[in-house]
Amino acid sequence: TKVCDDLQVKIKTLEASQTAEEEASAASQKELSDRHEATLAKEQELIAQLKEIEANLTEATSTKEEVNAELGKHKSAALEKEEEMTRVCDDLQSKVKTLEA
Repeated sequence: TKVCDDLQVKIKTLEASQTAEEEASAASQKELSDRHEATLAKEQELIAQLKEIEANLTEATSTKEEVNAELGKHKSAALEKEEEMTRVCDDLQSKVKTLEA
């Protein structure tokens, strides 16, 4: 029975060791799962930030195009005014020469 007792002790020791290993494995799996969840949450947060940046960039591009169009209108109007002033100045110079002659 000494042999039986020794075997029972060994069995209990092995069972306890196996239980401890299973618990450690479960804890490790839980930690990996928690890390995975945290990584997924961070990924979703980054995706949301990228979408916001993309929307801001689209809006900025649209605004830039509007500003450029408005600038083009003002530039065109300024060129027309400049041409008109040049014509008026040329006409005045012509009149002055006519009067001087």
